[in-house]
Order: sequence, then C-alpha cells, then structure tokens
Amino acid sequence: MNRLIQNGFNEQYRIIDVNNNQIRIEDIPDNLVGLVHKLNDYEATGYNPDFIDTIPHILMDMAELLENPTAENIKTCKSKINYILSAKEENR
Repeated sequence: MNRLIQNGFNEQYRIIDVNNNQIRIEDIPDNLVGLVHKLNDYEATGYNPDFIDTIPHILMDMAELLENPTAENIKTCKSKINYILSAKEENR
C-alpha cells in the first residue's frame, strides 16, 4: 500500500488524492485536518488496516497463554510477537 501522506523534514504535509494529485494541507478543510493527522499516524505504523484489527486478538491469545507460563506457552508468545513485528509492510 502506498503512503497517502507525503512530508519531509520541516515540510508541510501533502496528501495524495484518488487521482494521484498532491493536495497541500492548507487546501484541506479545517474540519478534516485531524483526519489527515490520524492517517499519517496510521501510515507511520507500517501495518495495513486488516492486520491492525487482528493485533488485539493476538494479544488476548497471548494473555491466555501467559496465565499458564509453561516453556511451550512462552515459546508460542515469542512466536506471536515475532509475527507482529515482521508483519510491517516492506515499502515503509
């Protein structure tokens, strides 16, 4: 997934629209600027939206496993952590 927010060091945000045109943040209506910042925060995570939705389920599974911290359960939790950490999109 390509980033929709473009900015560099000391640069204003530029938003890429559906037609691949750049829009300056100054041209965004005031009531939508917060949305642009939320999108930028999401894009900074490096995860796609579908994966972000699975993270709470993975963490709940891990919490259940750690209620009985056997070597096997700890190994499974480490595997789940590695899965989360390795799931970032490569183009970020």
